[in-house]
Amino acid sequence: MRSLMIVFVMFLAVPVASAQTGSGSAEAGAGSAAAPVPAPAADPATLKMQVPEPTPEELRKICADAMNKNPGFAEDIVKTINEDTANQHEKAALAIAKNEKHVILAYAAMWVIAVGFLLFLWRRQQGLQSEIANLKRDLEAAAK
Repeated sequence: MRSLMIVFVMFLAVPVASAQTGSGSAEAGAGSAAAPVPAPAADPATLKMQVPEPTPEELRKICADAMNKNPGFAEDIVKTINEDTANQHEKAALAIAKNEKHVILAYAAMWVIAVGFLLFLWRRQQGLQSEIANLKRDLEAAAK
């Protein structure tokens, strides 16, 4: 906002400077001993001191006044904001929906985990069955 105000002040200062230098050069061309008037410096620090920065409350009031003067302008702003928000949400939803790589990787990870868990259970069951068979043999041998 500051830079916009500085540019605005510089824009206003340029025609004044050219008018002053133009009149000074005309006088010098007419044989006058007066030196041309130098253009004001476009130093941002100088311009900042010349133009007080409006407070957020003042800016809000200026914006509200502009919107209240022209109801169509206010409706256009609201419509644009609502359309932009809706468009951004739609674009994000489409990007997520079309991002098949992550979906495929998620399904692949779930299948790998499921298969790994089933293999773990199968191996554990095989181990338990062999241990039960060993215990039966030991029990039969002890019973004889």
